[in-house]
Amino acid sequence: MRSWIKVLRELASDLNQLRPHLRPNRWLVLTVVAAATLSALFEGAGIGLLVPLIGMLQADPKDLLKMLHERRILHWLPDLFPDRAAGFYVGIFCGIVLVAILAKNLAQVLSQALMAKFSRRIAVNLRTALFHRMQHASIQIFEERKAGELGNLYSLETIRTQNAVEYLLLLVQRCLLAAFYLGAIVLLSWELTLGLFLLSLLVGGLSMLLQTRLKHQGDERSGALLGLFGYISAIFSGVRVVRAANAQQIAEAEFDRLNQRLAEVERRASILGGLMGPLTEIVAMAGAMGLVAWAYTVLIQQHRLGSAELMMVGFVLIRMLPLLNQLYGVMGQISYTSGGVREALRWLNSPLFPVRPFGNREWAGVGHSIRFEGIGYTYPNGTVALADISFTIPAGRTVALVGSSGSGKSTVASLLMRLREPTVGRIVADGADYWEYSPESWHARLGMVEQEAFLFHDTIAHNISFGRPGTTPEQLQRAIGSAHLEDVIRNLPKGLETVVGERGAQLSGGQRQRLAIARAVVANPQLLILDEATSALDNVSERLVQAALDEARHHRTVVVIAHRLSTIRTADWIVVLDHGRVIEQGTWDQLTAQSGQFSRLLQSANPDSGMLG
Repeated sequence: MRSWIKVLRELASDLNQLRPHLRPNRWLVLTVVAAATLSALFEGAGIGLLVPLIGMLQADPKDLLKMLHERRILHWLPDLFPDRAAGFYVGIFCGIVLVAILAKNLAQVLSQALMAKFSRRIAVNLRTALFHRMQHASIQIFEERKAGELGNLYSLETIRTQNAVEYLLLLVQRCLLAAFYLGAIVLLSWELTLGLFLLSLLVGGLSMLLQTRLKHQGDERSGALLGLFGYISAIFSGVRVVRAANAQQIAEAEFDRLNQRLAEVERRASILGGLMGPLTEIVAMAGAMGLVAWAYTVLIQQHRLGSAELMMVGFVLIRMLPLLNQLYGVMGQISYTSGGVREALRWLNSPLFPVRPFGNREWAGVGHSIRFEGIGYTYPNGTVALADISFTIPAGRTVALVGSSGSGKSTVASLLMRLREPTVGRIVADGADYWEYSPESWHARLGMVEQEAFLFHDTIAHNISFGRPGTTPEQLQRAIGSAHLEDVIRNLPKGLETVVGERGAQLSGGQRQRLAIARAVVANPQLLILDEATSALDNVSERLVQAALDEARHHRTVVVIAHRLSTIRTADWIVVLDHGRVIEQGTWDQLTAQSGQFSRLLQSANPDSGMLG
């Protein structure tokens, strides 16, 4: 009993925290409970009316009228319908019992329909809350957790949370019905009430033992599902790597292991769940038969309970024992599904970004300069990515960031994109902290091309204009021209309406990069960030993409992260990073005249690829 109370208390606490996200309709909840109460009330009334009905059937027809006058629950019949035959009164009472059962079923149908409506609303609101929360969560969340976790969240945990709410309402409904049955037995005999209480404790103890195991099985199943989904997501995201390494058999063997692990967990859970009903029913029925035998020997033979009342007890036991099994089963399901509520809460409590809210100033683009003033950034795990970074990006100029892998170049780009917030220092755009500008105006005038262009499984037109709903056909064509995509689109079967496939699988690497360039420049951004946009390409593709980048850089402020000497050579200013610090900065000529880190990078450059070492 204590474990049940603990589970219910924890679930109630979790659901209370989840309530603002679920946004349940108070009146709908009250209506569900009211309909459940009516259903229980009418069922209790229908069963309760069987005692006087049995008494009427056992009475001599000649004495029926006298019996009706003597019983308080029946005396209204001869008063309302005087001088009628015994069969008439029995028929009327049978009709009353039928009406009570009909009313019970109507209330039950109404309760189930309202519960289904409530459950659907909960599911929709929960999925919406999770999606909105993830849209505003720290980007660190997606870098630390497996891709399969999000799929598991929407495919399993939201359903478990929805089911937890359903089972909690079902528990309320069944408890109300059990209360009416228990009340009927209390009125009939306190000894039977005590016996039923002891029987309930016996069945409850057995059920709690099984449910503890079922809860462990539920948590283990959730972990097995997460492991399987995460592995599937990783393997198919990296299918090219798997096939290039001829590792299909290794991948299949690991999949089989995880799949069999899930199957074994589900097998044990299935056996345990299948045993719960029969075991508790056998124990419950054995106890019930013993209770009836005792009642006959002690209560009936000593004339402390009438035969009609004992039959009534039998009816109640027949209805109540399956109900007890349902209650224990519902508690078992609550134990399992409560894990989904906790998991949903864990995601909904993910840190929001930004912690410091953005301002509402309008940014018109780089008017004078953007300055990094003593910028530092530390990852949540304590890794220092940047320390005391200071440099200036003049308007209309190209600034190149160079350095070895892990020097902090991409973190600088993330800070400029406002995907992360500086831990210390500030970035000043035209005299104001760049955090004071509204997200709409900042990102509307900023474009970015990354090393690996991410494309959606949609048309070329949608991928170019993504995030720019007001893009005109003229803007689209200008962006395509700037990215040198005309020939590519012309040769595609459906032109701009060609679907590029998952992550742009239908296009080559160079075509994906040029499409990403078109997306970056379609809204004519004032600040363009190029994060190693050509480093992963072959020489032919690199020349085409470089031509597109040169076109895109005209009349714009550009921050370029690159390893290619051709890209760095054309930059107006070069900032050299090492282990998160600026160790050198200046023009090409100034830096090559020094015997510093930049000179050493040039000396280690590959003469064939033109890449820094």
